[in-house]
Amino acid sequence: MLDRYYKRPEGPLPEDMAVTRRLLGMTEESIRRDVHELTEWMKEQPDLPDKMEGVDMDWWLENYLIMNKNQLDRVKESLPLYFRLKTILPEIMVSDRDPFTRKEMIQAYNTTTLAIMPPQMEGGYKVGCFMHRPDTPAADYNPIGLAMHLTCMADLYLCLGFDHTKLVLVVDLSSLRMGHLTKYPLGLLRRFFLYAWRAYPERVAQINIINPPGILSVALALFKPLLKAKIRNRIIVHRNFESLLENVPLKYLPKEYGGECPSMLELHEAWRQKVADHQGYLKTCVATHRVLNEPKPTRGKSASTNK
Repeated sequence: MLDRYYKRPEGPLPEDMAVTRRLLGMTEESIRRDVHELTEWMKEQPDLPDKMEGVDMDWWLENYLIMNKNQLDRVKESLPLYFRLKTILPEIMVSDRDPFTRKEMIQAYNTTTLAIMPPQMEGGYKVGCFMHRPDTPAADYNPIGLAMHLTCMADLYLCLGFDHTKLVLVVDLSSLRMGHLTKYPLGLLRRFFLYAWRAYPERVAQINIINPPGILSVALALFKPLLKAKIRNRIIVHRNFESLLENVPLKYLPKEYGGECPSMLELHEAWRQKVADHQGYLKTCVATHRVLNEPKPTRGKSASTNK
């Protein structure tokens, strides 16, 4: 049951949101103009809905513009995929993405930590940190649950509002084991990178790998072919912590690394609770934010054929 309606905050936007828009060259006038153009464009698309349940469409489109670098042409390329994603990735875009009841998500949350640091860096960037928990066996990890969480985060940014322009990722691989890598279903992984990243085109400024393990080459061989060349070129492997600090000042790192931000686990669990608190909207996204009159999958064919 949808228990709230998501819309632009009353009065001035929070400072982080306002900064994000300024850095992308967005003004109140340009936002009204571009959102109006997108609204009219959607009305002309026979397979796209002209309204969105649970959220003010103008506000959602404003945030989708941010996700797409404030580029109208890019939005028009990405938006159809956003609505089709429920059919393209049915294993991930399920109606129940509850982090406290969904088995795959529970396994992902309990075996990893994924956190976004609160403060903005220069340029409106934010730091995101990820690692496998060292005290959990690789056999318990579930990458499908992690993918579900990532789509939930993207959906919540679109309805609650963007407060950053790009992400600077810090990926701690100190606990990565071969068992983690063997858990990835390759066909689904390819579809996720091919379609989900285009439907939710979150911008990544850097991928900083720290504590590289001996199997780093295996991990890179798995993921690099799925990334665009420009993202592959933004991967930096740090052999020592001082090297990381040249890119990410200590004040933007969590307590685990001696930084000034809250601990990764604290922020990880805060996002888990946020995803749980907005289940009504997340279920609405899956149920209604989809293309119109889409043919049902042919019996006997896999979801991957309906692209």
